[in-house]
Amino acid sequence: MEIEKWILANGSMTDIHLTEGEPVVIRQNGNLRKMKEMADISLFHELFEKYLSPSKKAEFGEKGSCDDAFSVGNTRIRLHIYQSFGKMAAALRILPDLSLLPPDPDKDWLEKTAALDHGLVLICGPSGSGKSTTLSRLISLINTRRACHIVTLEDPVEYCISSVKSLVHQREVGRDVPSFAEGIRDSLREDPDIIAVGEMRDSATISAALTAAETGHLVLGTLHTTRAADSVSRIIHAYSGEREREARSLLSASLKTVCAQQLYRTAKDTILLREILTNTPAISHLIREGKEEQIPSYMEMGLHQMRTLKQAAYGLRNISERERDKLLKYLEL
Repeated sequence: MEIEKWILANGSMTDIHLTEGEPVVIRQNGNLRKMKEMADISLFHELFEKYLSPSKKAEFGEKGSCDDAFSVGNTRIRLHIYQSFGKMAAALRILPDLSLLPPDPDKDWLEKTAALDHGLVLICGPSGSGKSTTLSRLISLINTRRACHIVTLEDPVEYCISSVKSLVHQREVGRDVPSFAEGIRDSLREDPDIIAVGEMRDSATISAALTAAETGHLVLGTLHTTRAADSVSRIIHAYSGEREREARSLLSASLKTVCAQQLYRTAKDTILLREILTNTPAISHLIREGKEEQIPSYMEMGLHQMRTLKQAAYGLRNISERERDKLLKYLEL
């Protein structure tokens, strides 16, 4: 298939954009580039016939868009297919092979988090910031070190993880379970030790995740927030006004750690920037009392592996001051 040729020819490519009758566009080192090849209708027919399940085809017919994931050779690809002005279009995200990636710069944090046996862990960041990669790294680390039952809820399943020391069940929303919230509630009857939630996107999912964490499970979840302190507010505001105090009490007790990450691409490298929040007694008190705006000040003290995004930027080595200034401007810090 043409997609496999493009992947082999463009090693640093992260995305492929297809629009019926127009040139193929790829994202490489953060920049979009047009290719000579055209995206004709036969390419979309091949995507539909080879890689979309019957339920996803039906979803596309009803909504005009759908998400799925598939493998081309050894490469895993996330697919979003949609329509634009009546034309077929698709966005394909190339998921990096975890074994080929450089080591995570926060190995100690990853290992400490993977050793947790209960509570809530949040991985935050905008789209394309590597949340799925970090979540999969955590699951893979647990899978190779601990004999436990891991249930993942994903839409779609991005990285396929085989059971090693752990027992791993991956459930896809829309195929194996109707929704994230129902999947969490189902999983509580499946004797899980760890529940991984691909996206905590609504109040029902957030509430179910907090309940699961409160009842002694380790819950790993992702949020589309850019800063660690913002994730606390996002969880709290998912509850209605009269339940805010309950939410603060639950979160202050169950939260273990939050990482908020962003990717910054230079001409040569992709840099992972990550701020880390650890739920110490002081942080827990701020959450309970509704003073989360004070959390960044505590993070700046650097205790318990905590740091802000700005501190992460200043902690980078092998980067020029000019590039660092560009990075800080990019992050609006």
